[in-house]
Amino acid sequence: MGQQIQGENGMSIDLREIEPLGSKSVLLEQAMKRQMGGGNRQRPGLTDDMDMSDMVSADFAWLNEDKTALKNLVAQMDASIGQIAQQMRVLDEQAKTSRSQVEKEQQLLFKQIKTLNSLLKKQVDIFTSVERQMANIELQQNNLIPQVGIGLVAGLMSAATILVTAPWMTVLMENIR
Repeated sequence: MGQQIQGENGMSIDLREIEPLGSKSVLLEQAMKRQMGGGNRQRPGLTDDMDMSDMVSADFAWLNEDKTALKNLVAQMDASIGQIAQQMRVLDEQAKTSRSQVEKEQQLLFKQIKTLNSLLKKQVDIFTSVERQMANIELQQNNLIPQVGIGLVAGLMSAATILVTAPWMTVLMENIR
């Protein structure tokens, strides 16, 4: 059986003898004209009853245009991918550079922190030493004042004793002589 489709009024249309290079609407119109007008006569040739004026010529320029458009699109995509790859390389290099700078800055910061910690430790040691020395001086001063007081009191007592006993000594000395 041949190809048949339903027309607008419900009749089946024979598409076996239709030129396939025309547009679908033109082909459908030609088939319907043939079906309506030439149903009783014999078909001597395909081109005899065809109206070639409404046939669309086979123009494949659109195919070349599509090919060109596709080639242009592929070229644009390749260029875009190339640009993206280049930008990714630049970003990667910048990330590596910034990462190394951050690492250097961290190392410098750690060195500075270590130096500050050692300086603070030395200051604490110095303050502790000064505090110990001041405590020793206070202890010595605290011990010195009572000792001086005791010495003064003892000296005064000795002097008083000497003075009290001095006249007796002189008398004793005179008697011994």
